[in-house]
Amino acid sequence: MPPNTGKQTPGQGGLTFLAALGLVLLLVAPVSGVPQGGYAHPEMLIQPEELKALLDRKASNLRIIDVRHKAKYYLGHVPGALEVWRPDLEDKNNPGLMPPRAQVEALLSRLGVGGKDILVLYGDLYDHAHLWLVLAYYGFPLERLRLLDGGLEAWRAKGYPTQLTAPRVSPTRVKLPGKSALPTLLANLATVKEACRDPGKVIVDVRSRRQYLGQQVKEGAARPGHIPGAVWLEWRETVVSAGPGKGCLQPAAEINKIYAAQGVTPDKDIFLYSHSGLPAAHSLLCLYLAGYPLEKLHLYAGSWIEWSRSPEAAEMGDAASRPGTPLKIKKSSKTEATREKSDH
Repeated sequence: MPPNTGKQTPGQGGLTFLAALGLVLLLVAPVSGVPQGGYAHPEMLIQPEELKALLDRKASNLRIIDVRHKAKYYLGHVPGALEVWRPDLEDKNNPGLMPPRAQVEALLSRLGVGGKDILVLYGDLYDHAHLWLVLAYYGFPLERLRLLDGGLEAWRAKGYPTQLTAPRVSPTRVKLPGKSALPTLLANLATVKEACRDPGKVIVDVRSRRQYLGQQVKEGAARPGHIPGAVWLEWRETVVSAGPGKGCLQPAAEINKIYAAQGVTPDKDIFLYSHSGLPAAHSLLCLYLAGYPLEKLHLYAGSWIEWSRSPEAAEMGDAASRPGTPLKIKKSSKTEATREKSDH
Protein backbone atom coordinates (compact mmCIF):
# COMPACT_ATOMS: atom_id res chain seq x y z
CA MET A 1 0.00 0.00 0.00
CA PRO A 2 1.62 3.32 -1.02
CA PRO A 3 2.31 5.90 1.71
CA ASN A 4 -0.19 8.70 2.26
CA THR A 5 1.56 11.83 1.07
CA GLY A 6 -1.46 14.08 1.55
CA LYS A 7 -1.55 14.79 -2.20
CA GLN A 8 -4.45 13.85 -4.43
CA THR A 9 -3.80 11.39 -7.24
CA PRO A 10 -5.11 12.25 -10.73
CA GLY A 11 -8.89 12.04 -10.77
CA GLN A 12 -9.17 11.81 -6.97
CA GLY A 13 -10.32 15.40 -6.63
CA GLY A 14 -13.11 14.84 -9.13
CA LEU A 15 -14.29 11.73 -7.32
CA THR A 16 -14.28 13.57 -3.98
CA PHE A 17 -16.33 16.38 -5.49
CA LEU A 18 -18.86 13.96 -6.99
CA ALA A 19 -19.23 12.12 -3.69
CA ALA A 20 -19.88 15.39 -1.86
CA LEU A 21 -22.33 16.51 -4.54
CA GLY A 22 -24.21 13.22 -4.26
CA LEU A 23 -24.59 13.69 -0.51
CA VAL A 24 -25.96 17.21 -0.93
CA LEU A 25 -28.47 16.06 -3.55
CA LEU A 26 -29.62 13.21 -1.32
CA LEU A 27 -30.28 15.63 1.50
CA VAL A 28 -32.15 18.30 -0.43
CA ALA A 29 -33.89 16.33 -3.18
CA PRO A 30 -37.43 15.04 -2.58
CA VAL A 31 -37.38 11.44 -1.42
CA SER A 32 -39.45 8.77 -3.05
CA GLY A 33 -41.70 7.96 -0.10
CA VAL A 34 -43.55 4.65 0.08
CA PRO A 35 -43.38 2.82 -3.27
CA GLN A 36 -46.58 3.60 -5.20
CA GLY A 37 -47.65 5.82 -2.31
CA GLY A 38 -48.85 8.48 -4.73
CA TYR A 39 -48.35 11.24 -2.17
CA ALA A 40 -48.76 14.89 -3.09
CA HIS A 41 -45.76 15.67 -0.87
CA PRO A 42 -43.46 12.63 -0.97
CA GLU A 43 -40.57 14.83 0.16
CA MET A 44 -42.09 14.78 3.65
CA LEU A 45 -41.19 11.12 4.12
CA ILE A 46 -37.86 9.40 4.39
CA GLN A 47 -37.51 5.63 4.28
CA PRO A 48 -35.20 3.70 6.62
CA GLU A 49 -32.88 2.84 3.72
CA GLU A 50 -32.48 6.51 2.83
CA LEU A 51 -31.75 7.54 6.40
CA LYS A 52 -29.22 4.71 6.77
CA ALA A 53 -27.44 5.94 3.64
CA LEU A 54 -27.19 9.44 5.08
CA LEU A 55 -25.81 8.13 8.37
CA ASP A 56 -23.26 5.97 6.54
CA ARG A 57 -22.11 9.07 4.67
CA LYS A 58 -21.86 10.97 8.00
CA ALA A 59 -24.09 13.78 6.74
CA SER A 60 -23.27 16.85 8.81
CA ASN A 61 -26.46 18.85 8.22
CA LEU A 62 -28.75 16.18 9.67
CA ARG A 63 -30.58 16.16 13.01
CA ILE A 64 -32.62 13.09 13.96
CA ILE A 65 -35.24 13.62 16.68
CA ASP A 66 -36.81 10.77 18.63
CA VAL A 67 -40.20 11.90 19.97
CA ARG A 68 -40.84 9.18 22.53
CA HIS A 69 -40.71 8.89 26.30
CA LYS A 70 -37.18 9.04 27.70
CA ALA A 71 -37.46 5.48 29.07
CA LYS A 72 -38.10 4.15 25.56
CA TYR A 73 -35.37 6.35 24.10
CA TYR A 74 -32.71 4.83 26.36
CA LEU A 75 -33.81 1.30 25.46
CA GLY A 76 -32.65 1.99 21.92
CA HIS A 77 -32.95 4.67 19.25
CA VAL A 78 -31.68 5.48 15.77
CA PRO A 79 -27.95 6.27 16.08
CA GLY A 80 -27.42 9.98 16.63
CA ALA A 81 -31.07 10.68 17.51
CA LEU A 82 -31.85 13.30 20.14
CA GLU A 83 -34.75 12.87 22.57
CA VAL A 84 -37.78 15.18 22.78
CA TRP A 85 -40.98 14.44 24.69
CA ARG A 86 -44.39 15.94 25.37
CA PRO A 87 -43.41 18.42 28.12
CA ASP A 88 -41.03 20.02 25.59
CA LEU A 89 -43.95 20.61 23.21
CA GLU A 90 -46.43 22.31 25.53
CA ASP A 91 -46.43 25.65 27.28
CA LYS A 92 -44.40 25.18 30.47
CA ASN A 93 -46.55 27.79 32.23
CA ASN A 94 -49.83 26.45 30.84
CA PRO A 95 -49.55 22.67 30.33
CA GLY A 96 -51.60 21.37 27.43
CA LEU A 97 -51.34 24.57 25.38
CA MET A 98 -49.14 25.27 22.36
CA PRO A 99 -45.62 26.27 23.48
CA PRO A 100 -44.67 29.90 22.83
CA ARG A 101 -42.21 30.69 20.06
CA ALA A 102 -39.36 31.43 22.49
CA GLN A 103 -39.72 27.99 24.07
CA VAL A 104 -39.57 26.28 20.67
CA GLU A 105 -36.50 28.33 19.74
CA ALA A 106 -34.83 27.29 23.00
CA LEU A 107 -35.62 23.64 22.28
CA LEU A 108 -34.16 23.75 18.77
CA SER A 109 -31.11 25.60 20.10
CA ARG A 110 -30.56 22.91 22.75
CA LEU A 111 -30.75 20.27 20.03
CA GLY A 112 -28.01 22.07 18.12
CA VAL A 113 -30.13 22.70 15.03
CA GLY A 114 -28.25 24.68 12.40
CA GLY A 115 -29.56 27.04 9.77
CA LYS A 116 -29.46 24.45 6.99
CA ASP A 117 -30.11 21.27 8.95
CA ILE A 118 -32.60 18.67 7.78
CA LEU A 119 -34.71 17.38 10.70
CA VAL A 120 -35.81 13.74 10.63
CA LEU A 121 -38.63 13.11 13.12
CA TYR A 122 -39.96 9.79 14.35
CA GLY A 123 -42.02 8.34 17.19
CA ASP A 124 -44.04 5.24 17.96
CA LEU A 125 -47.47 6.88 17.96
CA TYR A 126 -48.29 10.40 16.79
CA ASP A 127 -46.03 12.69 18.83
CA HIS A 128 -43.61 13.22 15.94
CA ALA A 129 -46.56 14.61 13.94
CA HIS A 130 -47.27 17.00 16.80
CA LEU A 131 -43.67 18.25 16.67
CA TRP A 132 -44.00 18.68 12.89
CA LEU A 133 -47.13 20.77 13.39
CA VAL A 134 -45.53 22.96 16.09
CA LEU A 135 -42.52 23.64 13.85
CA ALA A 136 -44.73 24.30 10.80
CA TYR A 137 -46.90 26.70 12.80
CA TYR A 138 -43.88 28.78 13.80
CA GLY A 139 -42.50 28.92 10.28
CA PHE A 140 -39.76 26.30 10.27
CA PRO A 141 -39.18 25.54 6.55
CA LEU A 142 -41.31 22.53 5.57
CA GLU A 143 -38.73 21.47 3.00
CA ARG A 144 -36.30 20.82 5.86
CA LEU A 145 -38.65 18.47 7.74
CA ARG A 146 -38.78 14.71 7.19
CA LEU A 147 -40.77 11.94 8.85
CA LEU A 148 -39.21 8.50 9.18
CA ASP A 149 -41.91 6.31 7.67
CA GLY A 150 -42.71 3.45 10.03
CA GLY A 151 -40.61 4.94 12.82
CA LEU A 152 -38.16 2.91 14.87
CA GLU A 153 -40.08 -0.31 14.20
CA ALA A 154 -39.43 0.00 10.46
CA TRP A 155 -35.79 0.88 11.15
CA ARG A 156 -35.33 -2.25 13.27
CA ALA A 157 -37.20 -4.40 10.76
CA LYS A 158 -34.41 -3.65 8.28
CA GLY A 159 -31.85 -4.99 10.75
CA TYR A 160 -30.28 -1.59 11.28
CA PRO A 161 -28.45 -0.89 14.55
CA THR A 162 -29.75 1.19 17.45
CA GLN A 163 -27.93 3.25 20.06
CA LEU A 164 -28.43 3.33 23.83
CA THR A 165 -26.61 6.54 24.71
CA ALA A 166 -27.48 10.15 23.93
CA PRO A 167 -25.11 11.96 21.55
CA ARG A 168 -23.44 15.19 22.57
CA VAL A 169 -24.25 18.27 20.51
CA SER A 170 -23.14 21.87 20.66
CA PRO A 171 -26.03 24.28 21.29
CA THR A 172 -26.90 26.85 18.66
CA ARG A 173 -29.05 29.97 18.51
CA VAL A 174 -32.24 29.44 16.54
CA LYS A 175 -34.62 32.26 15.62
CA LEU A 176 -38.03 31.55 14.11
CA PRO A 177 -40.29 34.07 12.32
CA GLY A 178 -41.90 36.58 14.68
CA LYS A 179 -45.44 35.54 13.75
CA SER A 180 -46.94 32.24 12.77
CA ALA A 181 -46.39 31.44 9.12
CA LEU A 182 -49.58 29.34 9.16
CA PRO A 183 -52.03 31.06 11.54
CA THR A 184 -55.02 29.03 10.27
CA LEU A 185 -53.33 25.77 11.23
CA LEU A 186 -54.77 26.12 14.74
CA ALA A 187 -58.45 26.66 15.57
CA ASN A 188 -60.11 27.70 18.82
CA LEU A 189 -63.47 26.81 20.36
CA ALA A 190 -65.29 29.77 18.82
CA THR A 191 -64.09 28.87 15.31
CA VAL A 192 -65.13 25.23 15.72
CA LYS A 193 -68.53 26.32 17.08
CA GLU A 194 -69.12 28.36 13.92
CA ALA A 195 -67.99 25.44 11.77
CA CYS A 196 -70.76 23.29 13.29
CA ARG A 197 -73.30 25.42 11.44
CA ASP A 198 -71.48 25.69 8.11
CA PRO A 199 -72.14 22.95 5.49
CA GLY A 200 -68.88 23.89 3.78
CA LYS A 201 -66.93 22.83 6.85
CA VAL A 202 -66.55 19.46 8.50
CA ILE A 203 -65.43 18.44 11.98
CA VAL A 204 -63.54 15.17 12.39
CA ASP A 205 -63.18 13.27 15.66
CA VAL A 206 -60.09 11.02 15.50
CA ARG A 207 -60.43 9.45 18.97
CA SER A 208 -61.35 5.83 19.63
CA ARG A 209 -64.83 4.65 18.71
CA ARG A 210 -65.81 4.25 22.38
CA GLN A 211 -64.80 7.80 23.20
CA TYR A 212 -66.72 9.14 20.21
CA LEU A 213 -69.89 7.24 21.18
CA GLY A 214 -69.63 8.49 24.75
CA GLN A 215 -68.96 5.05 26.21
CA GLN A 216 -65.56 6.07 27.54
CA VAL A 217 -64.25 9.26 29.13
CA LYS A 218 -60.54 9.85 29.45
CA GLU A 219 -58.82 11.69 32.26
CA GLY A 220 -59.05 15.45 31.77
CA ALA A 221 -62.45 15.49 30.06
CA ALA A 222 -65.49 16.66 32.02
CA ARG A 223 -68.11 14.55 30.22
CA PRO A 224 -68.57 11.94 27.47
CA GLY A 225 -69.66 12.42 23.87
CA HIS A 226 -68.46 14.34 20.83
CA ILE A 227 -68.86 17.72 19.16
CA PRO A 228 -72.31 17.94 17.46
CA GLY A 229 -72.19 16.81 13.85
CA ALA A 230 -68.61 15.55 14.00
CA VAL A 231 -67.79 12.51 11.90
CA TRP A 232 -65.65 9.74 13.33
CA LEU A 233 -62.40 8.60 11.71
CA GLU A 234 -59.87 7.20 14.15
CA TRP A 235 -56.32 8.39 13.52
CA ARG A 236 -55.08 4.79 13.20
CA GLU A 237 -57.05 4.35 9.96
CA THR A 238 -54.24 6.05 8.02
CA VAL A 239 -51.57 3.65 9.33
CA VAL A 240 -50.87 0.16 7.94
CA SER A 241 -51.87 -2.21 10.74
CA ALA A 242 -50.27 -5.47 9.61
CA GLY A 243 -47.89 -7.02 7.11
CA PRO A 244 -44.49 -5.89 5.80
CA GLY A 245 -45.51 -2.22 5.88
CA LYS A 246 -46.84 -2.28 9.44
CA GLY A 247 -46.56 1.15 11.04
CA CYS A 248 -46.08 2.96 7.72
CA LEU A 249 -48.63 5.39 6.35
CA GLN A 250 -51.35 4.26 3.98
CA PRO A 251 -51.00 5.26 0.30
CA ALA A 252 -52.55 8.58 -0.66
CA ALA A 253 -55.39 6.91 -2.60
CA GLU A 254 -56.40 4.93 0.49
CA ILE A 255 -56.26 8.00 2.74
CA ASN A 256 -58.43 9.94 0.28
CA LYS A 257 -60.87 7.03 0.00
CA ILE A 258 -61.22 6.68 3.79
CA TYR A 259 -61.94 10.36 4.32
CA ALA A 260 -64.08 10.94 1.22
CA ALA A 261 -66.40 8.13 2.36
CA GLN A 262 -67.27 10.31 5.37
CA GLY A 263 -67.71 13.48 3.32
CA VAL A 264 -64.28 14.83 4.24
CA THR A 265 -63.09 16.20 0.90
CA PRO A 266 -60.31 18.65 -0.08
CA ASP A 267 -62.78 21.40 -1.05
CA LYS A 268 -64.00 21.76 2.56
CA ASP A 269 -62.43 23.35 5.60
CA ILE A 270 -61.58 20.46 7.90
CA PHE A 271 -61.37 20.80 11.68
CA LEU A 272 -59.71 17.87 13.44
CA TYR A 273 -59.75 17.12 17.13
CA SER A 274 -58.93 14.33 19.57
CA HIS A 275 -58.71 14.16 23.35
CA SER A 276 -55.94 16.72 23.75
CA GLY A 277 -54.93 17.32 20.12
CA LEU A 278 -51.98 14.96 19.62
CA PRO A 279 -53.54 12.24 17.40
CA ALA A 280 -55.39 14.97 15.49
CA ALA A 281 -52.02 16.41 14.46
CA HIS A 282 -51.17 13.03 12.94
CA SER A 283 -54.42 12.98 10.95
CA LEU A 284 -53.85 16.53 9.73
CA LEU A 285 -50.37 15.66 8.54
CA CYS A 286 -51.66 12.58 6.69
CA LEU A 287 -54.29 14.63 4.87
CA TYR A 288 -51.67 17.18 3.80
CA LEU A 289 -49.42 14.37 2.63
CA ALA A 290 -52.33 12.97 0.58
CA GLY A 291 -52.93 16.30 -1.15
CA TYR A 292 -55.42 18.23 0.99
CA PRO A 293 -54.54 21.97 0.96
CA LEU A 294 -52.78 22.98 4.17
CA GLU A 295 -54.84 26.18 4.37
CA LYS A 296 -57.99 24.00 4.56
CA LEU A 297 -56.69 21.92 7.47
CA HIS A 298 -57.19 23.10 11.05
CA LEU A 299 -56.24 21.50 14.35
CA TYR A 300 -58.61 22.26 17.20
CA ALA A 301 -55.87 22.62 19.81
CA GLY A 302 -58.17 22.53 22.84
CA SER A 303 -59.86 19.40 21.47
CA TRP A 304 -62.32 17.40 23.58
CA ILE A 305 -60.79 18.41 26.91
CA GLU A 306 -61.70 22.06 26.28
CA TRP A 307 -65.05 21.41 24.58
CA SER A 308 -66.22 19.01 27.33
CA ARG A 309 -65.53 21.65 29.98
CA SER A 310 -67.42 24.35 28.07
CA PRO A 311 -71.21 24.95 28.14
CA GLU A 312 -71.45 23.92 24.47
CA ALA A 313 -73.72 21.02 23.48
CA ALA A 314 -72.41 17.51 22.96
CA GLU A 315 -73.74 14.43 21.22
CA MET A 316 -73.79 10.81 22.30
CA GLY A 317 -73.80 7.86 19.91
CA ASP A 318 -73.53 8.33 16.15
CA ALA A 319 -73.88 11.84 14.78
CA ALA A 320 -77.38 11.59 13.34
CA SER A 321 -78.33 15.25 13.67
CA ARG A 322 -77.22 18.08 11.44
CA PRO A 323 -74.21 20.18 12.46
CA GLY A 324 -75.27 22.70 15.08
CA THR A 325 -78.26 20.72 16.34
CA PRO A 326 -77.79 20.43 20.12
CA LEU A 327 -78.38 17.16 21.88
CA LYS A 328 -78.77 17.11 25.65
CA ILE A 329 -76.83 14.42 27.45
CA LYS A 330 -77.30 12.87 30.82
CA LYS A 331 -74.57 12.78 33.37
CA SER A 332 -72.86 9.42 33.06
CA SER A 333 -72.11 7.17 36.00
CA LYS A 334 -68.70 5.70 36.68
CA THR A 335 -69.89 2.36 35.31
CA GLU A 336 -71.07 3.95 32.06
CA ALA A 337 -67.88 5.86 31.35
CA THR A 338 -64.48 4.38 32.02
CA ARG A 339 -61.37 6.50 32.19
CA GLU A 340 -58.04 5.91 30.52
CA LYS A 341 -54.67 7.61 30.83
CA SER A 342 -53.14 6.44 27.54
CA ASP A 343 -53.98 7.61 24.01
CA HIS A 344 -54.36 11.42 23.75
